[in-house]
Amino acid sequence: MAKKFWQFRNMAEGKSAELLLYGDISDTSWWGDEVTPKQFTEDLNALGAVTEITVRINSGGGDVFAAQAIGNQLEQHSANVTARIDGLCASAATIVACHCDKVIAANDSTYMVHPVRMGLRGYMDAETLKQYTNALDTIRENIITLYAKKTCREKDEVAGWMDATSWWTGPQAKENGFVDELTDSEEDAVVENRNGVLFVNSVSMNLPFAEAPKFVQDSLAESAAGRPANTKPAGQPEQIKEVQNMDPEIKTVDDLRKAYPALVDQIEQAAVSAERERIKGIEDVALPGSEELLAEAKFTNPMSVSDFAVALVKGAKTKGAAFLDAMRKDGEESGAAGVGNPPAPGGEDPVNKARAQAKADAEAYLENKKGRK
Repeated sequence: MAKKFWQFRNMAEGKSAELLLYGDISDTSWWGDEVTPKQFTEDLNALGAVTEITVRINSGGGDVFAAQAIGNQLEQHSANVTARIDGLCASAATIVACHCDKVIAANDSTYMVHPVRMGLRGYMDAETLKQYTNALDTIRENIITLYAKKTCREKDEVAGWMDATSWWTGPQAKENGFVDELTDSEEDAVVENRNGVLFVNSVSMNLPFAEAPKFVQDSLAESAAGRPANTKPAGQPEQIKEVQNMDPEIKTVDDLRKAYPALVDQIEQAAVSAERERIKGIEDVALPGSEELLAEAKFTNPMSVSDFAVALVKGAKTKGAAFLDAMRKDGEESGAAGVGNPPAPGGEDPVNKARAQAKADAEAYLENKKGRK
């Protein structure tokens, strides 16, 4: 299963719980994996008999169908569900918020609604495009109905907000009916321009900074001109703390993951791939009888493939020397070195005796032949 984009946390005494929606809502696929909606339901049910659920939102949106499924399950839950907008609530994230019993937003939070969009790839004929258009109209109508129910406004007014791509501060969202209460957060939301991408509270909104609300861009421009970034300009409804092209303070792995989720995921995937290659390489060069060294190299004392091969050769060499030494000792202890030909009687060497006899016979023959001349 792909990494979950939500996180449930039980709170004190098990009577309340939190659901964190930070970042994209299903940045990979929701309906492409039938396990995902089922897993969300199981996680929700696993909270037990809670009476309060707080949904903390800092998200630029994502999959409309995932947001609708989450929102409907929360709305049907027996607990009282409160949405708290910590930074940005935009696009599909607003669908989740509108399904909650109450929406509380920080004074410096940002709310955004926009037209429904669909990503298309490949070649299509007119009939296929018409089907997609009909699907967009249906999705748009469902969202407009949800917004109108939440805000108690007419559908035409809500549709106009969507079609215009409306960005609002927390108070403006409350004025338009999307937010029920405002609260001063303990810390201002941190809005950043990281290489042209909008980050809120160190979480990427996957939105070009140039498409951020005008009051954010104006504040950044005034800060660059010399005004302190956290100073409220005349006419600006809310105070926004801004940081441009500056990394947040990172002290833990969780901090790094929040600041650079895509990079951390890339590093983790590369590490998993490298580990698989290491284990496969070790298994490929392993020899029969090296099971103990193999287990050590894979798990208890991880080695590279080259280090394992060296250890394997050293082990084989040590075993070979031990084998030869054992064979030598066995030979010495068996007495085989003392086994040989028994000595001739009287200490005579039969080979030397034969040689001497042959020499004497040859000399006698020569003497005999010389006497006959």
